[in-house]
Amino acid sequence: MEKRKIFKIAIIILIIVAIIAVATILTFYFIKKSKFKYEIEQVEEYNYSIFYRDNKYGVINKEGEIIIEPTYTNVQIPNPSKPLFICMGEYNQELGEYENKVLNANKEQILTTYDRVSAISVESTDTNIPYEKSVLKYKKDGKYGLIDFEGNEITEPIYDEIIGLDYKEGTLQVKQGEKYGVINIKGAVMVKVEYDSVSADNYYDPQTKSTKAGFIVSQKTEEGYRYGYIDYKGKKILKPEYTKIERVNEIQGEDIYFIAYKNGQAGLMKNNKCLTNYDYENIEYNLSNNLFIVQRNSKKGIININGDIIVNTEYDELSFGGEYINAVKDNELKILDVNGNEIQDNNIVSLTKVKDDDYYIAVDKDNLYTVLDKNKNNLLSDNYDYIEYLGDSHFIVSKERKSGIIDVNNNILLDIKYSSVISLHDADLIQAYNSETDETILFNKNLNEVAKMVSAEVEVKDTFVIIYSENDFKYYDFNGNELKGKDVYKNNNIFAYKQGEKWGFVNKEGNIVVDCIYDMVTEVNEYGYAGIKKDGKWGSINSNGQIVQEPIYELDDIQPTFIGKFYRVESWTGESCYSDNQIQEEVNNEVTTQEDSNEEQEEVEQSTQE
Repeated sequence: MEKRKIFKIAIIILIIVAIIAVATILTFYFIKKSKFKYEIEQVEEYNYSIFYRDNKYGVINKEGEIIIEPTYTNVQIPNPSKPLFICMGEYNQELGEYENKVLNANKEQILTTYDRVSAISVESTDTNIPYEKSVLKYKKDGKYGLIDFEGNEITEPIYDEIIGLDYKEGTLQVKQGEKYGVINIKGAVMVKVEYDSVSADNYYDPQTKSTKAGFIVSQKTEEGYRYGYIDYKGKKILKPEYTKIERVNEIQGEDIYFIAYKNGQAGLMKNNKCLTNYDYENIEYNLSNNLFIVQRNSKKGIININGDIIVNTEYDELSFGGEYINAVKDNELKILDVNGNEIQDNNIVSLTKVKDDDYYIAVDKDNLYTVLDKNKNNLLSDNYDYIEYLGDSHFIVSKERKSGIIDVNNNILLDIKYSSVISLHDADLIQAYNSETDETILFNKNLNEVAKMVSAEVEVKDTFVIIYSENDFKYYDFNGNELKGKDVYKNNNIFAYKQGEKWGFVNKEGNIVVDCIYDMVTEVNEYGYAGIKKDGKWGSINSNGQIVQEPIYELDDIQPTFIGKFYRVESWTGESCYSDNQIQEEVNNEVTTQEDSNEEQEEVEQSTQE
């Protein structure tokens, strides 16, 4: 009896131990797996901006107050919504680095337990902020690690190098010894540090953006570098055994297509399966027809997305003309359809079906354009140098360097006299330009003129269109109806108002609150400031119409942006910064990262030695 009881207890203990072990393993697994999931931080509010004065940099806040005086060689603001500024001083010849410190909005030095803290530069498709927005790198004993903005350590300083992967925000290339790998902003290893090079494949789609971009990796062998592929989940898709790999980024979806080379010869791959033999000299993808032009022994042919041969590799030249294929062999031109069948009437070399209608735009051998119906009958009595479909059976046409609009019945709807005619996408408006008079004209969908302005520019915003020049601007909805400032900037208290040839501001009731004494003004921006121009110089007012800065600035911008008394300028990196230099000058902002700075210094030293 006693033995049976002991046995039962032992069994229970074993079960409990097993449960604890399984739970521990599962916990560890899910914790590890969760590190592979990361989110790119979104910046909703720009609270801080770089301040530029006399070739030095500081920081201002969105109220236009100077937070950090402009005494630094450069300032990095990795996330404009957060009060963290990396201020770079003079170059230290002994260390080979710029001296830098991290300050908060109270000018207090922070993250002092870490050495050489800096932002991580990255090129992004989705934002103009040139840094990773949630992590920083630091240096200790010659090695780099990651921390977050609160100073929490994400990785130990074990890497010889950490740099951002361009167009793959949230992932970082790391180096240990002479090998490279990839970690994400949570510190999880996505690509093991065992490769001689790593780069993002630059895949992008509107839904997932760059999150599903993978990595092209290489390893050096006795025969040279060999390339492989690892997907965004860290799964190895292709072993590093190819002399070259290119992802076909235009083909979107879960399946990944590659043009892969072995021993200099190319093949088409889908995921890890080769759809063709590796016997092509070159493969090029055509998005419009979802086909590939291939070349073998200097002859060209066409294959489809499954690797099936559509046109044999027997032509000297092949090119797509819409739905037609121009095939040249022994100086003879043949016109083929996308199934490889020869078109008997080969005077038409390009045939493109218009979107959402039964018309074709055709181009003949003389490069002249016309319009065909669904049965390929010519609808126009004249040929043109260019034709573009507008919708509703209307076409933009160009002839002898003049443009206008016609319909399929050969009626001229807009005189063919303009230097250019374009459709404003997202708006039912047509923009025409006359170079002889330097006039920009807007027409509605009925081709009635709604606006005309000299030396003007046009911008399509989210809900309206603005046409503006050096001394005037007007708003229109997408149907061409004129809008007032209060219709566009509904949260503002005052609005730009023109009286005669002078500008001022009115309130929502239309009462003048700033006298019309200015040559030009801007609307109040998201920071609560508007520009005012007088006698060729700009100043600023606040959202209540009170002068913040008398007009003293000589600016090139037609519509400058102000924060307080500071006006926006753009650095060569595309970053916005603000200045109070009286004459606008090009901002020299070449020092953006420690690595860039070091490279610059090395070039100088090398040049000096030479």
